[in-house]
Amino acid sequence: MQELPLTTAVQTEHWILDLPRLHVIDAELAPLGDDAESIQLVDAALADFLTPKEPAQHVPTESEIRRFLRDYIDGILTPDIEKEIERSVSISYSKGQATITLKTDKATASAISRHIDKAARKKNITKPEALEALIFNRTQTKVVINTYASGDDASRVYIPSAGWCVLTEQLNSYSMTRELCPQETSSYVPTEQIRTWVHGRDATCRWPGCSMPARYCQLDHRVEYADGGPTGVDNLVTLCQHHHNVKTDGRAQYIMDPITGDVVWLFSDGTFEIDRAQGPLAPRTVNWKQTWQQYLDMRKRPRSNTRALHKEAIKP
Repeated sequence: MQELPLTTAVQTEHWILDLPRLHVIDAELAPLGDDAESIQLVDAALADFLTPKEPAQHVPTESEIRRFLRDYIDGILTPDIEKEIERSVSISYSKGQATITLKTDKATASAISRHIDKAARKKNITKPEALEALIFNRTQTKVVINTYASGDDASRVYIPSAGWCVLTEQLNSYSMTRELCPQETSSYVPTEQIRTWVHGRDATCRWPGCSMPARYCQLDHRVEYADGGPTGVDNLVTLCQHHHNVKTDGRAQYIMDPITGDVVWLFSDGTFEIDRAQGPLAPRTVNWKQTWQQYLDMRKRPRSNTRALHKEAIKP
């Protein structure tokens, strides 16, 4: 932690990092090696991420810290990292079975995973059986993967669960860009645009600490549809089957801030806990990423332009 003075200061004040969380931070920073400038930037970003913003805010889990660091390092500090990937396939045999390992880019891996999931549901078989069925052409699938773009480069997208990715030429040729317009619907069933927007805001189940990806979750009406609750993004959150049951059974209830996307869980013992939206469309995520990207862009510009940029920034 000596290389992370700002994060250490947060830890000293709040004591939220136990040994497993510290191991995650150490493992995710290891690829940066002795890059002091990048480590300094990660330190500032991580300290901001870990600093509680509200009372009783949910403490980030190990998986949430890991996802944050990977998104930040891959998405902002090392945007060209996927160009260095050496794709490979290896097969090992032992004790009557074999293990196949594929090394590829994140976007392609995400697409493969979606095809396996769909084939498993379609044929009502296990995922290994679904992969075999796809390889041996016993079934075919077509999937739609919702990605989220930021900036002018349409090939650089955010894929929930995978993080920031660079689309390969083949994937990019099959992609299209659109602007989400998630208008409320009078139906109980959300429209595809509403579902896509909520998934992009939440990323995972909104129960504090649950890391179930949004695409495996259900959309829950905060105010029940039968009680007049609208089917719109401000009244829907992603909940996995288990935590949806907890809410439906009345063991816990929640309210949601439509501005920030924060969810406040209210428990039967009178306590509460706040879960912050972590997806690419979460208001805080969008603003935070833009702020850090602008800061990094400023650092890359020649020092001679600093004064002119400063004057431009404060121009009334």
